[in-house]
Amino acid sequence: MTPKVFRPLELLERLNEAEVGYVVVGGLAVGAWGFVRGTDDVDIVPDPNADNLRRLASALEELDGRVVVKDGVLEPGAIRTFLLAGDKTLVRTHIGEVDVLQGLPTIPRFDHLLLRANRADLGGVPVLVCSLDDLRAMKRSADRPLDRADLEGLEVAHPEADAE
Repeated sequence: MTPKVFRPLELLERLNEAEVGYVVVGGLAVGAWGFVRGTDDVDIVPDPNADNLRRLASALEELDGRVVVKDGVLEPGAIRTFLLAGDKTLVRTHIGEVDVLQGLPTIPRFDHLLLRANRADLGGVPVLVCSLDDLRAMKRSADRPLDRADLEGLEVAHPEADAE
């Protein structure tokens, strides 16, 4: 079996080069806030502006991206359709997966995240990362075992912050 390729920094660089507006959430955001753990995808909340979503779709298509659905993967053109519909969209590229989080009740809208986001340097790649408060709220809302472990790790990394 061929090992899965995952180069998250290259994925982020490609989004930046395409001038895609987004905020990093999920495992990479947890790491940026000081609790480093493994992750197998890049979780982002994109600016929902149609031009931005087109740039995102083009960047993912250039990476041979395919939308992952329950029954397999779809053709590259499906990326644009899913993104413009405002759907949560998991895209598999040749350098890793990008989980584009839109339209979920547990994930704040881009505008909210952007107002509170922090600039971060992830391995030399400049990104906007969701605030610690927003990250904790998303983790509490999802309430999966991994999310509970993330909350514990974030509490250790930031004991001075109000963990509710």
